Amino acid sequence: KPCVVACAVPFRRRVLPRRRVASLRSAMLRSSAKAAALVAASWAAVAAGCPCCPTCMPVYCPCACEACGDVPTAPPPGPTQGPLVAPIEVTTPAPPVEVLPTAAPTPPPPPPPPPGPLLQCDLNCFGEGATAVPLPGGDGGGVKAETVEVCRDFCFATEGCQAVVYGQGMCWGKKDVRTSKCAQGGGAYQTQLLTSLPWGTCTLMGDPHVLGFDNPNGIMGDITQLSAGDYWVLKSESLQIHGRFGYSARFPSEASTTGIAVSGPLIQGNKLVVSYAGPAKGYGGFRVSWNGNTILGNGFPDAYKSPDGLLESKLDNMNPQDFHSQARHTIGGTEGNLPSYLFTIVPNIKIYVLVGDETVNAVINLRRPDGEIDGYCGNFNCDPGDDTMDAVSARGLAAPIKGATLFSDAPPPPTSQTQKGGATMDINNCPPELLARAQTACESAGPEAKQGCVFDVCAAGDAAVAKEDVVTSAVEQDVTQHFELFGALRLPKLLGVSVPAQMQWAAAAMMAMFAFGGVAVGWKSKRGDLREGGFLRVAGEEAAEDEEALLGPASEFDALGS
Repeated sequence: KPCVVACAVPFRRRVLPRRRVASLRSAMLRSSAKAAALVAASWAAVAAGCPCCPTCMPVYCPCACEACGDVPTAPPPGPTQGPLVAPIEVTTPAPPVEVLPTAAPTPPPPPPPPPGPLLQCDLNCFGEGATAVPLPGGDGGGVKAETVEVCRDFCFATEGCQAVVYGQGMCWGKKDVRTSKCAQGGGAYQTQLLTSLPWGTCTLMGDPHVLGFDNPNGIMGDITQLSAGDYWVLKSESLQIHGRFGYSARFPSEASTTGIAVSGPLIQGNKLVVSYAGPAKGYGGFRVSWNGNTILGNGFPDAYKSPDGLLESKLDNMNPQDFHSQARHTIGGTEGNLPSYLFTIVPNIKIYVLVGDETVNAVINLRRPDGEIDGYCGNFNCDPGDDTMDAVSARGLAAPIKGATLFSDAPPPPTSQTQKGGATMDINNCPPELLARAQTACESAGPEAKQGCVFDVCAAGDAAVAKEDVVTSAVEQDVTQHFELFGALRLPKLLGVSVPAQMQWAAAAMMAMFAFGGVAVGWKSKRGDLREGGFLRVAGEEAAEDEEALLGPASEFDALGS
C-alpha cells in the first residue's frame, strides 16, 4: 500500500476502500503538475535576464555564451520572486596528498681538524723562556701525551694556553714564549706556537754585528755590514725598522750603527727616529723624534709620553746588560749604568738604545708580527741557518735601501759618517803586531766571540776594545749555560720512570749547591758544548729550580736575558 496511507494511522492499521485510494492518487498527480509548471515559469523568468543564453541554468546567468563573445558578468536585477530551487555548490574534492617516507636526518659535517702550529721551533722553552700553563690532569709539571697532536689538543682545550713544549712523551702548556731565553731542543724537545706568536730579540752592536731573532745568543755567529747607508733591519707589511750605519772616529773604515727608525701599520702609522746629527758627542749629539716632533731634548734625564699613550720613552742611566748580554759591545765599557734611551711602543715593541760618542747599540724586543718578515734581524722562523749574510744577500736585503727611507725627515748625518776613512780592516790585513795583541787580549772571549773580538781590535786599532768584548762574551756564556743547565735537567722520564716536579726541583737545587761550592770547577764552558747539548755548570747567582715552577715568568727584559 502507499506509504502515505500506512503512515496516516501509525497506531492502528486501517484498510481504505479502493475509491478512496484512487482519489488520493489523483490529488498527488495534480500537485506534481502544478510544481512542474512553477519550475518552468522560473526558468522562463531567468532566461529573460540572460537573453544570449536562454538555456542557462536557473538562479542567475553567470555565463555568456561563446557565440555572443560576452565577458561573464553578474546578472541584471531579476524579478522580485526568488528562485524556487536553491543553487547547489559542487565542491571538487582535493587530490589525495602523497605522504612520502621521512628521510633520515643528515648528520652534521665533522668538525675541522685542529689547526697546526703557527710556528715550530727546535727549542726547549721552560723557566724564563715561557710562562707555564697547567694542562688538564697535570700539576703544571706536564702531562703524558703519546703524540704531539694529542699535546696540541690539550693546549687548545685549555684557556690561556698559547703554545706547547713536547718531548719524551710529555707535554707542557705555555704562554708568552720568549725564544731568546729558550734552550736548544737538540731534537729531543720542540716548542710549537699555536695561538700566539713568540717574543724575540734582535741586537745591533759594534761595527755592526747583528744577532737576529733566530740567533739571539750568537751560537751561529753573527752577520756584519761594514758599509755606510740605511738598511732594512726588519721588513714586513705591518712593521718596518730601518737602521742607519755610518763611520766614526773609533771605526773610520768600518760602519757602526748610528741610528734606528720604526714605523708601520702595527704602530698606527706613527714614526720614531733616533739618529746622530752631531757635532756634540754622546746623547747631546743625537736627535729623537716622534712623528717629526723632537722629544727627549730637554736635558738629562728626560722622559716623554705621547698624548695618545702609544709611546712611552725616557733618557736615563741604565745597565746595558739588563737588556742583552752583549749590549755593551765596543762602546759600553765593562760595568755600570750608562746614558741610554728606552722606548715602549704599543702594542708589543721595546727598543733599548745604548748611546756612545757617535754610535749606538740597539736591542729590539717584540712579539713577532704576523706574516712574512725579513731583513738583517732575519725571518724569525726559528731556523738560524737561513739568516746568514749570504742568505740575506740572496733575498735582496743586504744592500742599502734605494730611495726614501724612514730617516728622510731626520737631520742628515755628518760627512764624517758617510765618507770612509781608509781601507776596510780585517784579520787578513791587520798589522802583525796589532794582530798578536788582539789574539792575546781576546784569548778568553770564547770560540765564537774570539774572532769578532780580534776583528774589532784590528778595526779600531786599539787592543783596549778587547776588554769590552771579553766581558760581554763572558756574560753571554754564563747566560747560555744557565739555560742549557736547565735544558739538561728537563727530563720528564729517567730510566723510563716519570720524575715528579718536586724531585726535579730537589735535583736542580743540589746541582746548584755543588756548582757554587766549587765541585764543578772542572766543567768547561764552551759554546761548542752548547750546540751539542752538553751538560754545563750553572753560572750567576740564581739557584736552579724546577723547569716550570721555580724560575717563574720572565719580564720583558731580564738581566740574564739575551
